[in-house]
Amino acid sequence: MEVDSVLMKRMAVLIGFLVIGLLSAIAPPGRTTEAQANCFQETGFCITNPAFAEYFRVRGGVRILGYPVSRSFTLEGFEVQFFQRVVLQLQGGQVQRLNILDPGVMPMTRVNQSVFPGPDSAIAAQAPQTSSPTYATDVVEFIRRVSPNTFNGQPVRYFDTFNGTVPVEIAFAGTTPNPGLLTLLNLEIWGLPTSNPAPDPGNGGFIYQRFQRGIMHFRAEGPVTEGILVADYLKSVITGKNLPPDLAADMQGSRYFNQYNPSNVNWLARPGELPGTDLTGAFEPGTGAVRPGTGQPGPSQPSQPTATPVPAASATATPTSGPTTTVEIQLDDELIDPGQKVRVTVIARSSLGLDWIEWSGDDTGDAVLDDNHRYDGCDKRTECASVWEVAPTKDGDHILRARARDTAGTRTDWTTIELRIRKGPTPTPSPSTPTPTPGPGTPTVTPTPVPNAPTVTIQLSDKSIDLGDEIEITVIGKSDVGLDWIEWEGEDSDDPELDQHRFDCDNKKDCARTWKVKPSKKDTIDIRADAKDSNGSRANAAREELRIR
Repeated sequence: MEVDSVLMKRMAVLIGFLVIGLLSAIAPPGRTTEAQANCFQETGFCITNPAFAEYFRVRGGVRILGYPVSRSFTLEGFEVQFFQRVVLQLQGGQVQRLNILDPGVMPMTRVNQSVFPGPDSAIAAQAPQTSSPTYATDVVEFIRRVSPNTFNGQPVRYFDTFNGTVPVEIAFAGTTPNPGLLTLLNLEIWGLPTSNPAPDPGNGGFIYQRFQRGIMHFRAEGPVTEGILVADYLKSVITGKNLPPDLAADMQGSRYFNQYNPSNVNWLARPGELPGTDLTGAFEPGTGAVRPGTGQPGPSQPSQPTATPVPAASATATPTSGPTTTVEIQLDDELIDPGQKVRVTVIARSSLGLDWIEWSGDDTGDAVLDDNHRYDGCDKRTECASVWEVAPTKDGDHILRARARDTAGTRTDWTTIELRIRKGPTPTPSPSTPTPTPGPGTPTVTPTPVPNAPTVTIQLSDKSIDLGDEIEITVIGKSDVGLDWIEWEGEDSDDPELDQHRFDCDNKKDCARTWKVKPSKKDTIDIRADAKDSNGSRANAAREELRIR
């Protein structure tokens, strides 16, 4: 988890001394941070650690770091908090930033059909030495040369974006700005560039540049340059929610992949791979107590000692007893243009069986969103899923909410997610130019006349069961041209209960189905889902591991 290069260790020490001096100069005597003043209704999370709150304040807040998207919790021995663009980490009483794009964390190079440049060792070799007495000047010139403001005739503004990251008026409030220190503060946010600028192979209007801690993204349509929400993607890797298929495929072997399991102790699916970690309630909005997990990992994944949970991480829904119903809402894109179509998926589970699921906008002012969208076809199943496609037109940040009702007539609390719609004219959608599906924080790819391949996701009601237990397997397929079928099967399994299961979709663009099965043999296998559209194109298969004890 710690920065493993000598260069970055030296930078961290140098920045640490300078930042201590800066904070001493600008912080009023006796100032304390009130946790309650740092809650954000946009995501439902609060910044409860005073050190994180102060860092957030003096580093530009939401504009630079994004909104908080987790609570404070313990990850591999360190207290951390996820924001949309960064992961803050407390080391020795000092706030550091996790190098999210390091090979040992999330070395992503493709997300939702977007292709980012990988790290270039030749670029790293050109970086100036931190021991040089002229380092502050040298590093500015290095970044100016490697991160130009113009590339391929486009105004990418990479250097200006880097140099203007930390607001001068906040960093040097009431004092004379120090250009050398400001450079180091900007380095603290981005790190050094690790690639040259590179156009997306599938869309020349997108140009990316990779840094140690983020990826700058230029969009010619704006034109605008902004940071990819890389920490949001790491959260998706850990939770398995809103996880793009290509990123999921690249992260299959990662120790973080699909670790979030509320049923298990410390909410860890494989605790042996993340010692010193407690994910209890880490990604549950709010600050209330959460129900601790009680399950244990399978025998092939022995539990390891974990760190004592940080008090700020004790958090959300009130513990319940008896039958429970849960509901989640997902978007295939959380940032869209006015009039662009977005798919809204609602998935609910109940031990009593479900009557219906529904979603709506929370007084967004957009008639399409605020309409009540209900699916009455749950037919008392214990798991129910449905997908809606809508095209809202009102710009702004909107909260969508979903809930479900079980067969006893009990409604769940609302579960929410944010949809952001850019300002701009409402485009006229064309049926011959379907839009590829981006993930959280990834701008929409320019439409092309070639239909996208279908996509498929798979959900298991439990990833570890006892022999004879019933499990629910949900498959959700999506296609711009309509789906022929969706299916699933246990790969390389000789259990007849896990043989191929197929559902005909009747050319619907969104198709979901839940099956109940009782595996008859102990095993650890991959459950594989597939889909085929009406043109005969197949989806990239989705997989979830199932352990049968």
